[in-house]
Amino acid sequence: MKKRASSATRPPSPVPLRVLHGVIFGGFTAICLVADWPELAHLVRTQMQPFHAGPPPRPELVLAALAALVGMTAVLVQGVRGRGIRLYFSLLILGALVLSLWGYRDGLVTGRTADSANLKILQVTRALHERMVDSLQSRGATPEDVGPWQAALEQVSQGAPTPVRTRSLQPLPFRIQKVDSPDKLPTEVPPGTLLLYVMADGVAFELHPVGLSPSGEPWPLREPQGKPLVFRGVFNPSLMQRR
Repeated sequence: MKKRASSATRPPSPVPLRVLHGVIFGGFTAICLVADWPELAHLVRTQMQPFHAGPPPRPELVLAALAALVGMTAVLVQGVRGRGIRLYFSLLILGALVLSLWGYRDGLVTGRTADSANLKILQVTRALHERMVDSLQSRGATPEDVGPWQAALEQVSQGAPTPVRTRSLQPLPFRIQKVDSPDKLPTEVPPGTLLLYVMADGVAFELHPVGLSPSGEPWPLREPQGKPLVFRGVFNPSLMQRR
């Protein structure tokens, strides 16, 4: 019985067939890479920056891009060597294409910009400010301890974390950090932190929200004019008498 011919002694695959196969599956690979590029770019961004905004990279699309690259690399290597293309490499590229198309069943992912994250932090800060101003006017003083402030923050944020995540893709919580002076604010605090200053006897307070810069660094939220954004509350006895 004759031995099966080794790959080294097999006749080379026809050049037109190899070129046609490479063009077709190269197109499939290009579609995968174009479709999955936002996820790959976001994955790189999550590891290059201290913090980033929005949902984590979708693993099925990252996997599809890597599978397409591996399959196409094998197709090119076999084509250059003049060998017939292995079926499983072609199936790998086709599978990556199907996975890429399936991964976009819910559309594009939004909310991956610093502006979107800062908008959410701003909304939560404004809601907390309104709540604590009402409490200040009705009681004549605001709590000096962090506990009641943190509880109120969790209520207005409905217990949800910030849109900001760490390199390990963990979302950062909203948190209150008390400061001794509004003129000496700490700089090494994560986005989503609300720096709180309360005057003696709780008759006034200030909230300084910390957001996210475009480069992924903690960044105090600012007004359109460039000044730091501060939410203030001051007890007004005349308003309390009208109630």
